[in-house]
Amino acid sequence: MLYWGSTVRINDVTSVIRRRDDLRLLEGTPVLVSGRVKEFRKHERRKDLDTILLVNLIITPKPIGESISVGHLWFLRRQFKKAGRVPEQGERIRFEGEVYSYRRLGGKSIDRGLFNTTDYGVKPLLYYAH
Repeated sequence: MLYWGSTVRINDVTSVIRRRDDLRLLEGTPVLVSGRVKEFRKHERRKDLDTILLVNLIITPKPIGESISVGHLWFLRRQFKKAGRVPEQGERIRFEGEVYSYRRLGGKSIDRGLFNTTDYGVKPLLYYAH
C-alpha cells in the first residue's frame, strides 16, 4: 500500500512520493509549477486579497529535481497579475515561481488551531505559453 512519503521501487529505480510539507525543503528555490485553476474567491472587503485556487499541482525544483505533488494551493490574484496575466477558470497553467514561507494569521487557520504556524507557498514569477 502506498502513502504520502513512502518509497516506491519501479524498474530498480527508487523514488520518494513527496508531499506538501516537503515544500519547506525548497524555500527560496526557483521551481516550475503546473496546475489547474479550480476557483476564484473575492475578498469581502479588500480587492488586493482576492484569491485563486490551483489544484493537482506538480512542483519541480530548478534545475530539474524530484517533483512534489500538491493537492491544492491558494494564490493571491495580484501575484498572477504581476507575473503577466490572470488565468481563466478550468485552465491548466504552467509557470516559474519561487517557494516562500509565511505565517498563518487569519481566516480558517484560527478555527483549525493553525494560527501563527508556518506554511509554504509559491510566488508566480513568469508564465509559460502553452
